[in-house]
Parts: sequence; structure tokens; C-alpha cells
Amino acid sequence: MKKWRLILSDKSDPFTNMAVDEAILQTYIHRSKEPTLRIYGWRPAAFSIGVGQKPAEALNLAACQEDRIDFVRRMTGGEAIFHDREITYSLVCSKQEMDMPNSVKQSFRILTGFILHFYEKLGVSPKFAADIPGYAHGNPSDFCFATMEEFDIMVKGKKIGGNAQKRIGDIIFQHGSIPLTLNINAIAKYFNRDIKSAASTIASLHDVVEQTMTFESCRDLLVASFETAFSAALEEQDLSVHEQDLAHVLAEEKYNTKQWNFYRSTRIETKE
Repeated sequence: MKKWRLILSDKSDPFTNMAVDEAILQTYIHRSKEPTLRIYGWRPAAFSIGVGQKPAEALNLAACQEDRIDFVRRMTGGEAIFHDREITYSLVCSKQEMDMPNSVKQSFRILTGFILHFYEKLGVSPKFAADIPGYAHGNPSDFCFATMEEFDIMVKGKKIGGNAQKRIGDIIFQHGSIPLTLNINAIAKYFNRDIKSAASTIASLHDVVEQTMTFESCRDLLVASFETAFSAALEEQDLSVHEQDLAHVLAEEKYNTKQWNFYRSTRIETKE
């Protein structure tokens, strides 16, 4: 079986979460070469925006500030996600370790395979959007869950969650979000453009499964699904001291700075 490292993180603020993801990626590239799956949550609730988004265009920053809702820029693309009652994963590996195609789009089909297993274990039948007759790209939106791409996951005809990827040579970083519940009307105030019209096309876990799923039960099922889907042996570990130190630097000097979140610039070197 393929050996993977498993990191089960506590729920953290948005800047720490993105810093830890990058620390794991940078450590894989420059030091460890250990394929890693991380599962984590968010506290307090916050937005992440895609690396290419302009926050003032996508988000109603005045409303966010009034309600003390932070946002952080991801190192991956895509649109804004409101992270609240959800479970999030990230993974780092090489293309060779997963026998991955060169196509980023096709690689989503493989790397999100464990999420399909997750839904199947909950008694529902997930499909990729491209495998549904009559599939068509969704309308452009600043809200990730309202867009539609070929390998977005659909359950009961609705998109659930979102996934994004970054490539550095043959190294793959991917992370994704599964909402446990989702209140479009409550978060619509934080967007400049209307997102309420997307309510009929998106779903949360609560909408598609009968049993009540907690963060902990979802985490355990994701771990089991990952091992099944990839014939992997997951070994739970803590972040290394190096990763902890690097994550602290990245959180303070990159992800929690105006330069990065507003202007996509940083003054620090992220290799180590």
C-alpha cells in the first residue's frame, strides 16, 4: 500500500489555515517528499478568495468589516468560498506517486476520487458534472459554489463543495471544501453581485444525506474513503517543527498582510 502522512488539524483562523497548507507544500518540495493529506476546519468563519480575484470587486468589504468577517487569498485559483460549517482537506504529492495525467482537469477526476467514495458511503450517488447528460458550464460568478466546471462534483443534480489545484513542476497541491450546511441568503450580503439565484443549483451535506454529520464524523469517513480510493495507508502525525515554524512565518508575514490579500504581493521568501 502507498504510505501517506495524515495531519488532523484543529479548526484555525483563515491565515493560519492557508499558511499551514503552504508550509506542508514547501516542506514537501524542499525537504520531506512525504505525500500528505491534511483535514481541517475554520474558526472563526471567514472567506478565502482565489489567487487571481480582486477582493474589492468580489466582496462587499464594508459588510465584511462590519460583521468582522476576515478574508484570505489562497495560493490556488477559483472564486470566493465562505468557510463556516464545513470540512476542508488539502493534499500534496507528486504526479508520479499518483500516476497522474498531465492535464490538470483530468487529474481532478483522480484526486477527488476519495470524495466520491465519501458520498457513496453516505448512500448517495455523486457524479462529475461532465458525466451528466446535458452538462453545460455554469454562469460566471464571484462565488465558487455557483460556478460549474467539468469535474465539479454533483449530488442529486446540484453542485456540492469545490476543489482547487496548484502545480509546481511535477508537484501537485490540491485543497477542497465540503459544506456541512450552507445558508446562501445569510452570506449573500457579503458579495457585491447577486448570488441568491444560485441557491437552486448548489447543495450542502445536510441537503443530500439523511443522517446528521458532524465535523468529526465527516473527518473519520474522509480518512477511510481516502484509504479505500487510493489503496493508501495513512499514518497520523503532527506537523514537523520546521513546518510549524514556517507556517508561523507565512501566517504573520504573508497571509495576514494587506500586501498579499489585496495586492497579491509578498516580501518574504517562501522556499524554506
